[in-house]
Amino acid sequence: AGGAATGLAAGGVAGAAAGLPLALFTFGLSIPVGAVVGSGVGLIVGTAAGATTGFVGGGAAGYGVYQRKDDIRDAASSAYTRASDGFESVRGGALQSADFARSMFLTARHRLVRAGTGGTTA
Repeated sequence: AGGAATGLAAGGVAGAAAGLPLALFTFGLSIPVGAVVGSGVGLIVGTAAGATTGFVGGGAAGYGVYQRKDDIRDAASSAYTRASDGFESVRGGALQSADFARSMFLTARHRLVRAGTGGTTA
């Protein structure tokens, strides 16, 4: 789309510029006609150039990824292992914190129950 739009605009400008010298003989009609013809040609050439560039660029990128597929797989595996280890570390710390909080709560509850209400016995 980018190549086509660029070709359309550049072709229109070039066509209008090409029509300027003939404007005296055609009463100015050669300028818009040149712009239309130039835009059409620019659109076709820009589309072809953009498609070729995309095709070659995509092929080169795909070839590069294919050549380094083992390195990419190793890097992804390493990242997964690190993330998994980090998750296990955080999970272990959270479980220890929960156990500590539970034991503190039970100790405090036991002390309160054992202390009683402080009322008198009859």
